Amino acid sequence: MLSRHHHLKFPLILIALGMLLWVPARATVVIPPEFEKLAAKSDYIVRGRVTALHSEIQIKGNSRRIYTSVEVEVLETIAGNPPAKLVLECLGGRVADEEMIVEGAPVFKVGAESVLFISGNGRALCPLYAMNYGYYPVQVEAASKRRYVARGNEVPLEDVAEVAQPLLEGEAAMVQRRTKSAALALSPEEFSQKIKAVIRQEATRDPQS
Repeated sequence: MLSRHHHLKFPLILIALGMLLWVPARATVVIPPEFEKLAAKSDYIVRGRVTALHSEIQIKGNSRRIYTSVEVEVLETIAGNPPAKLVLECLGGRVADEEMIVEGAPVFKVGAESVLFISGNGRALCPLYAMNYGYYPVQVEAASKRRYVARGNEVPLEDVAEVAQPLLEGEAAMVQRRTKSAALALSPEEFSQKIKAVIRQEATRDPQS
């Protein structure tokens, strides 16, 4: 049975190529990808808004897990060809008083807007490349009402080079939120343009180089 607050620490490691390997470990370890690889290796990249969540318990043999379908309204297709109806299939979620939390994976909320680097949807435990490293929520600065992009730990993203930095948690993440400036963070439009630019650059790169 799943407990009321079941934190799932999968014995996984996510390597730079975005593949999942089973190893004898106690927690999920995700290697931060370089921005260029994050963009190039995603199946498609969108800016979207969550419109609905549906969680259900699935029982297969002795395995009892919660899966959540995340319906996303695509506001902008940044790269690739997303399906006309985008539904992300995610391990984890809440059904009644049972909850399964997959550490290292984003928590989606209805109405939230984000830039999503999608890879392996329907096949992977998390449909985002490098899990939380492929999730960039769009937030609004309280005073100026300026929209900006944050990382998966809600730290404002000032430069795409920061994508390859570890996602800090807890007190360390709170310190970063206080020191990083929402006013200097990339807007959704700026982030989109940088993604498109690096994809064009990777497409024209000599494959023999």
